Amino acid sequence: PDAGFAHDGQITKAPVRALTLAALAPRAGELLWDLGGGSGSISVEWCLAGGRAVSVEARPDRAANIRENARRFGLTDRLTVIEGRSAEVIPTLPPPDAIFVGGGFDAALFARLPQAARLVVNAVTLETEALVLDLHARHGGNLLRIELARAAPLGRMHGWDTARPVVQWSRTP
Repeated sequence: PDAGFAHDGQITKAPVRALTLAALAPRAGELLWDLGGGSGSISVEWCLAGGRAVSVEARPDRAANIRENARRFGLTDRLTVIEGRSAEVIPTLPPPDAIFVGGGFDAALFARLPQAARLVVNAVTLETEALVLDLHARHGGNLLRIELARAAPLGRMHGWDTARPVVQWSRTP
């Protein structure tokens, strides 16, 4: 559950996290790059599935949340947190088996990503959605639009509280 993670609201919510992990297809011993880590929830779940992860986060407060989540879940030996901008850190990282980008995705970052790794990008903004649609047209892969709503109190009754839609682009080499 989302409540099990330290976060500031920047977290891949549980249902989207499940779909993201399904697209990433974790395998024991594999390495994930989690670029724009936020809370590190994808890295945590990846490591719980038997892999290793490097979570890159530019904001020190969010990097601290990722470290706390690694500690909470007993994953400090498998989840490495690096503070910095993804595009600048990539040359220093070991080769990944899979890459997840949940925030800060742009064409310059895509150009720096190794093409031999599985890739999943979750787009929330219109600008990122336009980019992944273009990349899908040029490079193929799968597109999934995720729209979720939860029942929530509405006066004395209940109504649907909708989350922002997510467009997910995944590509396997």
